[in-house]
Amino acid sequence: MKIHTSARLRRSSYGVMLALGCITSLSAFAQDNSASLLEDEVEETIEKVVVTGSRIKRAEFSSASPIQVIDGAISREMGLFDATEMLQGTTQAAGLQIDNTFGGFVLDNGPGSSTIGFRGLGAGRTLVLINGRRVAPAGVGGAPVSPDINLIPGVMIERIENLFDGASTVYGSDAIAGVANVILRKDVDGFDFEASHKAPQSGGGQETTLSAMYGKSGDNYSFNLAAEYYDRKSQSYAQNDFASNCDELYYEGDDGGIYQEYRGIGPTAEAPDACDIFPLTNRASHAGFFGSLYYTPGKSNIGVPGWSESTTSLGNIPYINGTVAADSNGDGIDDIAIYDGNGDGLLDFNFQDPFYSLGRTDYVNSADWVSPVRRFSLFANGDYLFQDKNDTRFFYEALYANRASDVFSPGGQLFQTVGINNPYNPCGTDPINAVNCYAGTGLDAFFGDTPSTMQPIVSIRNDRDTNVVDVYQYRLVGGIEGNIGALDNFAQGSWFYEISANYSASKGKNSIVGISEANLVYSLENSVRNADGTITCGSGCVPVNMFAPNIYQEGGGNFSEAETEYLMTSREIETEIKQTVLSGFISGDLYKLPWNSEIVPIVVGAEFRKDEIITDANDVASQGLLWGYFSDEGADGSRNIREVYFETELPLLRGKKFAEELTVTAAGRWTDESFYDPESIYSLKAVYRPNEWLTIRGTRGTSYRAPNLRERFLNGTSGFSTISDPCVVPDAARDADITVGGTETYNAENDTRSPRVLTSCAANGVDATALGLRTDDSLGFTASTSTEVSTGGTQELQPEKSLSKTYGFIIEQPFSEEFDLTFSMTKYKIEITDSVAEPSGAFIVSQCFNNIDVPDGTSGFCDSIVRDSSTGRLSSINASFVNIGLEGSEGIDYNIFYEQEFVVGDRALGVILDLQATKLESAEQDILGVYDDNYGEPVYPEWRASGRLSLSYNDFRLSWRTSFIGKGETDDPDDFDTYTPCDGLTVTCRPVYYTENYTNHSVSLNYTADNYSVTAGIQNVFNDAPPKVDGGGVFSTRNIPLGVGYDLYGRSAYLSVGYTF
Repeated sequence: MKIHTSARLRRSSYGVMLALGCITSLSAFAQDNSASLLEDEVEETIEKVVVTGSRIKRAEFSSASPIQVIDGAISREMGLFDATEMLQGTTQAAGLQIDNTFGGFVLDNGPGSSTIGFRGLGAGRTLVLINGRRVAPAGVGGAPVSPDINLIPGVMIERIENLFDGASTVYGSDAIAGVANVILRKDVDGFDFEASHKAPQSGGGQETTLSAMYGKSGDNYSFNLAAEYYDRKSQSYAQNDFASNCDELYYEGDDGGIYQEYRGIGPTAEAPDACDIFPLTNRASHAGFFGSLYYTPGKSNIGVPGWSESTTSLGNIPYINGTVAADSNGDGIDDIAIYDGNGDGLLDFNFQDPFYSLGRTDYVNSADWVSPVRRFSLFANGDYLFQDKNDTRFFYEALYANRASDVFSPGGQLFQTVGINNPYNPCGTDPINAVNCYAGTGLDAFFGDTPSTMQPIVSIRNDRDTNVVDVYQYRLVGGIEGNIGALDNFAQGSWFYEISANYSASKGKNSIVGISEANLVYSLENSVRNADGTITCGSGCVPVNMFAPNIYQEGGGNFSEAETEYLMTSREIETEIKQTVLSGFISGDLYKLPWNSEIVPIVVGAEFRKDEIITDANDVASQGLLWGYFSDEGADGSRNIREVYFETELPLLRGKKFAEELTVTAAGRWTDESFYDPESIYSLKAVYRPNEWLTIRGTRGTSYRAPNLRERFLNGTSGFSTISDPCVVPDAARDADITVGGTETYNAENDTRSPRVLTSCAANGVDATALGLRTDDSLGFTASTSTEVSTGGTQELQPEKSLSKTYGFIIEQPFSEEFDLTFSMTKYKIEITDSVAEPSGAFIVSQCFNNIDVPDGTSGFCDSIVRDSSTGRLSSINASFVNIGLEGSEGIDYNIFYEQEFVVGDRALGVILDLQATKLESAEQDILGVYDDNYGEPVYPEWRASGRLSLSYNDFRLSWRTSFIGKGETDDPDDFDTYTPCDGLTVTCRPVYYTENYTNHSVSLNYTADNYSVTAGIQNVFNDAPPKVDGGGVFSTRNIPLGVGYDLYGRSAYLSVGYTF
């Protein structure tokens, strides 16, 4: 990756083009047989250029804004073959970055998408352009709001120009945190073929790219055609070196050691290991005394055929046959009673067995760690010069891209209650299948022959396992530009115009097969045993046996063929997004400054944009009819945006003592969005060069972002999240008495909750001293519960406004002509007011019941919480978009660039050293009065850096690239305590909610001849593993933080070849 940050790109037009990686086909309009004419045409063609961040054409360019240029060819040499890798590898890509490891999560853009967000402010505030023009969102489900950079053809990328300050005055809304301008190749002369293959050492995840391009130019025309096919295979957990095992416990002890054993699960023949035993499967929740019963085919320790229990409290031994005292944690003290059916003093089954611990099974470990994707792209561009007196030129672009993926993420659980009258319930009332579930342990003395509902907790193969995604997008651009000869004598002349139209349309389809909740519930509630012994549930219904042995299998069971046909249904959703942009501007030289005769240019333009979205979902998707899967009611809406803008530049001083250059640029934009009052924004930029080697620069500007299509038109989506309810009585504050049926009473002395929690719960009609306790009428429940969290668009939102400021300097060594050495520093600060966000379900619950600032339970967040009217459990939370207040980012960018040639053996040895680093100093949020700064946390580390060293000799180039991600730690880590890994030990421990410094290295060797090139390389040379965390407090999978930028494949080798003729 080659990055240039020099502000002074001058001396010649060639210097401008090379410094920005702007190597284009300069002979498109030249006569092939006239060298002198070619030189004249080249000189004329590149006299002035436009770069990202400005619409003013300049022959000498000094950028006040921080601009970074990523060279596509160099990136591919380093094994970065797609736009996602190129963009997310920048040091400014802070915050959570969505990539292809998020296959099992609910994403704004739908499964399989990838996005880019700069400065930790999210993808919705980073504008993506292709060839300087806006890219429309694409995806599937709900209301996608960001461009899917998975759709950008990687081999066709010539360079990416990244702008890292607010650029709304130049490009319109969404450019609050910056702009990624992807420049596709248009310099092809003849045929150009490229092929590459990359393969991780550990297996899976192979990437293959094939591309073909053809270009031709004549006296007054040029055109390019290109096609690319990209295929990445999935890499499963089992295939990955870093994620192959399981979700582990990962704790640090007060002695500095790492503790991982899952202790405290009772005496077993096998020693405890590091794998988390949850989620536990092949069990059933018993609504009576037992709690969970575990499927043990062919045996039982409680007298219920095929079912066993594990533990109970020591005080229950006198009342339960077959229970003995045992040591649960190996400290030599009996602290638990176990059901010991075979008398060996050990648990009759092992929670660590993959039969029960779902995450340890081969089937779950075959899930996609990195999801597959297949992409096919077609691209065409060209122009035609009419050769009239105004040099009128017609230009066009066309891009079609399609991506498809089947995301495999098994491991979902099914837990549907089976009533006492269901004939398959072993603890029910059926005369054949049911037994007295208390008789075998002597508990019938307390409970008699009381039937109980059961809730099997199982996993079913092919239930919500595979997301099938197909998304395509096409984009058409056309326009004309030319000189305005009629205005040659107006002001200082050089008047130019451009009129263009940009139309994009995308369609995404997503399907997933799962269990129909309505059919399952109907069958379970209506199944009856007939007089002839058969079981039926009505016309068209198939009796579902939730206790059949074929369901209870390692890694997941299967329904019978008839049950499968009755239960399985498909969730289908389709999203269409359209964007139309009409724009035009004129530019020219307005006047000369009287004191230095420098020209003051101006650009004045207007733009119209229409955004449209329609997401249609079948009833299964819109009504949430798939068991355990979120609902998606789709989206439907459109908006119009009308804008006018201007940009001008004042070259106040040139070539003076202590003022080699002083230039001020001003820009403004007026925006009228359909649903909001018009707004005006501005930007001011300045460049001051006291001499040839020092540049001081600064910018200040405002930006404006009206709520996007998702925030305004999303009809509603929901997902399930595990929420801890502070109103539920904690386990430590419960006293149980088996002699009265195991009912629980509240023990206030052991309740460590704050008084404001109890007060807030009471204010919302919840008795926090009783909720969750086991009673004669209720099994009871714990604080953690799977809660439906829904979100949706709203018309009550206000637009975001932001202020962006940058300042810094660039030093270019003036001491020697033998080498180039540049050092730059840029300080930035972005503050967004009325920031739009989706608060999490956990945040809403906390702000209602445990709010320091509103301790009486009257917070507005309480209105978003719904409880089950019969049990009082959390039922649903409305987490729709709100204007949260302030959001901001602050930090410093550094860059060092060194280049020199040495003579070795009569040949030039070129050396390039390119170093970049970003120091994050703040990532703040003020959410309705609750302040939080994410700076220094694992997803927002203080430091990110990268560097590349290249040695070029003859036709060879050897490159070494290093990436660095600094350490991070969550706010307020837990106190040291006797958590599971330290249970029974003399040390205390706490979860590891921090990451260590991470470094990754890649190497490549490139050989380039006249018409072909070969590159071989290795990514992650030393197979450096990402830092490990405990998943309880850091967003992660398999103990690896996601979306941070770590290499998740492991060591990978790649080979690419190119051929031109």
